[in-house]
Amino acid sequence: MRQLQLDIEPQLDARISDFSGPGWGHVVDAVRQLHAGLVSRFYIYGGAGTGKSHLLSAICDSYLEIGKSAIKVSLLELLDAPIEAITSLEHYDLVALDDIESISGVPHWQKAVFHLMNNHEGQLVFSSRVAPIELKLELPDLQSRLTQAVSVKVPSGSLYADRYALVTSVMARRGIHFDQQIVDYLLLHGPHQASLLLQTVAQLEKLLKGEKTKLSNATLRQIYALIDEYQQ
Repeated sequence: MRQLQLDIEPQLDARISDFSGPGWGHVVDAVRQLHAGLVSRFYIYGGAGTGKSHLLSAICDSYLEIGKSAIKVSLLELLDAPIEAITSLEHYDLVALDDIESISGVPHWQKAVFHLMNNHEGQLVFSSRVAPIELKLELPDLQSRLTQAVSVKVPSGSLYADRYALVTSVMARRGIHFDQQIVDYLLLHGPHQASLLLQTVAQLEKLLKGEKTKLSNATLRQIYALIDEYQQ
C-alpha cells in the first residue's frame, strides 16, 4: 500500500496576524475559542481564493508555536491515496482538512472522514467553498456532523482594510519592500481575493528583486500591467 507522505513539521508562512482586518474579526474570535478549547469542530467557508487555506496554515502555525501538534491536509490532493492513511492523523492535537467539498461523490472518503471525527480526540478544522448545509454528501451522518460544527464565513476581500492588513503583514514577515505607490496601486486596483493578492506580491517580489534605484516610468507601467492582469 502506498504510504501517505505527511509533513510532520510543516514550514507555514502564515500567521493569524495576517487576518487583523475588520472583516475578519468574527473569524479570529472563533479561532480564539478554538484555542481556548471551547470549540472542537470548526468549519470555515467562502468563495475560491478567499484565504481559507492561508487561514488553516495560520491556525496550524499558532498551535505549533505553543508546542501542540497540528497538520493541514488537502482532501483534494488525497483522493487518490489509500483511505487507511487518514488514521495517521488521529494523534495530532489539531487536524485541518482543506477542500472538504472535494469528497462529494466519493463515499469511501466520506466514511474515512467520518471515522476520523469519531476517533480523533483533538480538534478538527474544515474548509470549504460552501456552507455545511450546502455540501452534497452521500453519507448523511457526516453531513449532519459537519452542520453541527461551529461555522463561519470568511470575507471576500472587498474591504480595503482587510487587504491592507494581509499584504503588510506578509511583506513585513518576508522582508519585502516595495515602493509605496506600488503597494497603493496593488491594494486599490489589484485582486481582492487573498490568494491572488499573495500570488501578485510573490510575482512582484521576483520582478523587483535587487531593484535599488528609483523605478522608471516604464518599469512602473510594467508593474501596474502585471497587477491589472491578476485583477482580470
